[in-house]
Amino acid sequence: MEPATGLISIAITDAPVDEVTVVNVQFTGVTLKPASRDEIQIVFDAPKDFDLLTLTGGLTAELLPDTVVPVGGYNWVRLAVNAEFDNVFDSYAMTPTGQVELRVPGGSQSGLKLVSGFTVTQNRSTHLVVDWDLRKALSDPVGQPGLHLRPALRITDMALFGTLSGTVAEALVIDTSCSNDLAAQTGNAVYIYSGMTVTPGDIGDADNDPFMTATVTQDGAGTYTYEVNYLSVGDYTAAFTCQASDDDSVADDNIVFSAPQSFVIEDGVTTAVNF
Repeated sequence: MEPATGLISIAITDAPVDEVTVVNVQFTGVTLKPASRDEIQIVFDAPKDFDLLTLTGGLTAELLPDTVVPVGGYNWVRLAVNAEFDNVFDSYAMTPTGQVELRVPGGSQSGLKLVSGFTVTQNRSTHLVVDWDLRKALSDPVGQPGLHLRPALRITDMALFGTLSGTVAEALVIDTSCSNDLAAQTGNAVYIYSGMTVTPGDIGDADNDPFMTATVTQDGAGTYTYEVNYLSVGDYTAAFTCQASDDDSVADDNIVFSAPQSFVIEDGVTTAVNF
């Protein structure tokens, strides 16, 4: 089964600093580290330059546009930059005495690692904002020709999420209309829709396509259960079907659902919906 995915975007902002009039930093990519997966490296087609001093007063600039990645917890973000004392003015500052190179110590080799956990959720984009505090970051290294830009970074994650879990009565999974395989634990699923009192449709339905489904399995006590993690805060509708194996994503199938139930996901709360 392909992993569930969500969207992530990253923006850059800045705290102001005196005297310097331009602080241009050139970024070449982003690396994300999921908690339970290998690193995801994203290399930009072309370097992206940002004058951090134009990004004050709440203004941001898009570093990474909406990008599809697996949902779940992430351990850190690493920003790749071109910023060395090499007589190439990819990253530079404008000072009262003229243009000088910027060096981010270790940035060109290992990147700027922001160790701040965040969560990518389903059904909405996860927005991260990286705030580079130039007042703390800029320094003039003794005996070197330019300025150091230390990684005085702060990352803010706006994601709010909760959990959905519940049980399914045995009578629903042994109904004569079912096409499931109880031994293989296939064919039973809860379909989840955005919004309240939604009439459930099959996957690919032109009007009521579910944004995700959750597999129903039998636990050690013989109870049929399901769980959905990282659901964004909001209003939803859920419905159970024991005909999920018949749902072709590119066809309009006549899938039978239980009576739909509406529910609300709140931040940090596990919501129970039983069928």
